[in-house]
Amino acid sequence: MKAALIVKPKGEVKNTVEKVIQILEAKGITPLLEKETVERLVINKESYSISYMRSQADLVIVLGGDGTLLYASRMFRFLSVPVLGFNLGRLGFIMEYNIDNFEKIINSFIEKKLIVKRRMKVAGIILENGENIFEEEALNEIVINKGAPSRMIELSIFIDNSFVTRYRSDGAIISTPTGSTGYTISAGGPIVHSDLDSIILSPICPHALNIRPIVLSKTSIIDIRIETSNVECYATYDGQIVRPFNSGSILRVSRSSCDLHLAVSQDRNYYSILRDKLGWGGIPC
Repeated sequence: MKAALIVKPKGEVKNTVEKVIQILEAKGITPLLEKETVERLVINKESYSISYMRSQADLVIVLGGDGTLLYASRMFRFLSVPVLGFNLGRLGFIMEYNIDNFEKIINSFIEKKLIVKRRMKVAGIILENGENIFEEEALNEIVINKGAPSRMIELSIFIDNSFVTRYRSDGAIISTPTGSTGYTISAGGPIVHSDLDSIILSPICPHALNIRPIVLSKTSIIDIRIETSNVECYATYDGQIVRPFNSGSILRVSRSSCDLHLAVSQDRNYYSILRDKLGWGGIPC
């Protein structure tokens, strides 16, 4: 068995990575590391290109925070192999496991005691004059935001070719259920269970109290057109890929054809995770 090992790009993680490699090799699993990781951490291991890792990996292991997992999701988008996420960051909403339990979780994976949960993603296409000029996908969300700090932008919203509304705001967030506990919740959007397949459209600081977030079908196609002229606007995919686009351009968002396959514990409880990560208090009656 071969495991692609994706490591957070910053921080003192060399000792952790070397321990992980040692555990994997002791269990007959060959770790595949990116060239950047090997060179940065000065690890005495062979490095591989992402394309080679895609062709060989039976498993993807992510060491870092949610951002590292979002990167891995994009790099291995066309693979249906399970992904194991071990948190080395702060909150780690998507990261399932603590790194201290690495060997225990690997044993559970080998013994087929984990289950694979499918997480939907969204794809965002930028259209200029009807032409597709850029396309990328996101596990959490795609955000339209303005470049000018003190000026709102005007957006026209179409869903499944039907005009819905037009409003002024700081932008809009198109989120998956996985991303509903990220930027979306900060913008007043709903928490949507990660097992559901749906798309959440949330305005960012709209200049009207009647403009509210809406939860859409997984089959919906959302077109957002920039109506404001002479202002910089950007589409940001999972906070990592940023693409500028202009007045009159359209961001078209729909469900991606690729899902993330996250390996999780059988006794995983979504509501316990919400309580722990969001700091919900209270004592049950």
